[in-house]
Amino acid sequence: MTVGVVWLLKIPGLMLVGGLGLLWIAYKLLADQGGGEHDGPVASTFWGAMKTIVVADALMGIDNVLGVAGAAHGSFDLVIIGLLVSVPIVVFGSTMVLKLVERFPIIIKLGAAVLAFTAAKMIVSEPLLDAVYGSPATLPSLATQHTAAQWATYALAVAGVLGAGWWATRPATLAK
Repeated sequence: MTVGVVWLLKIPGLMLVGGLGLLWIAYKLLADQGGGEHDGPVASTFWGAMKTIVVADALMGIDNVLGVAGAAHGSFDLVIIGLLVSVPIVVFGSTMVLKLVERFPIIIKLGAAVLAFTAAKMIVSEPLLDAVYGSPATLPSLATQHTAAQWATYALAVAGVLGAGWWATRPATLAK
């Protein structure tokens, strides 16, 4: 699936869509920490539960796929290395990771920030936005503006995700 996503991200516009999708995933990583009860639909049959599990598993895998594909910037070598590192952690280290996250909740915020930064790098890399962020053929006179736009996008993505995540999970007393 990841190799397919890397290939698809070469299509104009999909780096932007993938980056925006990854920003949403980073936000949901923080916003879903609210603690409360599950508020989605509940399956009442075996096949309904099976469908829910399969769909949820596929959707939860998207963050890993987009994260690895976005960080690899089209390099299949980096995709393979990313998968070799991330899949064993998810499969074999999930219990340890959950214990670490329970003990050090900042890990979730750091993970969301890394996803947001990766999403911003995908957005900045989108060929359709070369006029804003520059390209190899960019005029040297615009290099400073393009660099400033890139760093502003990185900062806005990370601060926006962390701020929106904080806002979504703030205590009820602060919300009033």
